Amino acid sequence: MYQRHLLAIAGAFFAVSSCYAGNVLIISAGSSTTDSSLVSALSNQGHTATIGPQYWEFNTDYDLTPFDVVYIQGNGNWTQSDMPVDAQSMILDFTHGGGGVIFSEWVVWMVSSRNVFQVLAAAMPVEENTQFRTSSTITLSLNTPEPFLTDGLPSSFTMPLTSFSGTETFLRPKLDATVFYDSDWVVGAETGAAAVGWDICGGRVVNFSTTIGTAQIVDPNFQLLFGNMVTWVSRSLTDNNCPVDYVPPCGVLNFFDISQFLERFSAGDPRADLNNDGEHNFFDLSILLQLFGSGCPT
Repeated sequence: MYQRHLLAIAGAFFAVSSCYAGNVLIISAGSSTTDSSLVSALSNQGHTATIGPQYWEFNTDYDLTPFDVVYIQGNGNWTQSDMPVDAQSMILDFTHGGGGVIFSEWVVWMVSSRNVFQVLAAAMPVEENTQFRTSSTITLSLNTPEPFLTDGLPSSFTMPLTSFSGTETFLRPKLDATVFYDSDWVVGAETGAAAVGWDICGGRVVNFSTTIGTAQIVDPNFQLLFGNMVTWVSRSLTDNNCPVDYVPPCGVLNFFDISQFLERFSAGDPRADLNNDGEHNFFDLSILLQLFGSGCPT
């Protein structure tokens, strides 16, 4: 009876668009040129973007509700102080609630060398590391194909880089993280990762190895990759044991998760496309009912 009632409620949400445009909050690089280039790049890929404060000025007064993704830069302003701990915790809660977070460098470098971003470090899919280089270009090579994230891109492509006292940190993935693209930076027998991501409760997090300045932002392949990344961190978690576990507490399915699903389903949000077929229909609702009936696997 309950499942029939849920289906009746959800039936009103069938006629939705399968096209999804993410709304991105850009934590400012402290450079109007870099920030405006990012807005244009995201717009070119069908997304919208808002420039927020610089990372050390970001606080809990900032409302994350309108946004799907937070993009955190630490490149041109890497010498500044830390993001307030309570603001970092708010962003962590945002991911647990289904939001996506993307990091450029020097964020990982700062975690290890300057004791900055310690709360958010737990959400990053890469290990702490201070090893960096300065290079005029980077060549990315496909490691793990992923729907939406790698769509439309060649298996290997080269992009120009902008130096902010260096251009790239050597990234090593944590256990359970996925390397989507390898860097051309090889140390001994080890290849650095260029783009690494993973699931965290109801959301997703990605780290880039490069500082992502204007030279890289205006590159057509980067723009497609970055736009794909925004879509991917907003998608349903098909490789997560509990892809409809949208809101805390993590590992528990309840009415609030169902409510979040219905809101996203009605909005054409990719996180409600549970079978990843690019459409929102009965099959997604069927998966929802199966998951809700069985609970979150441990």
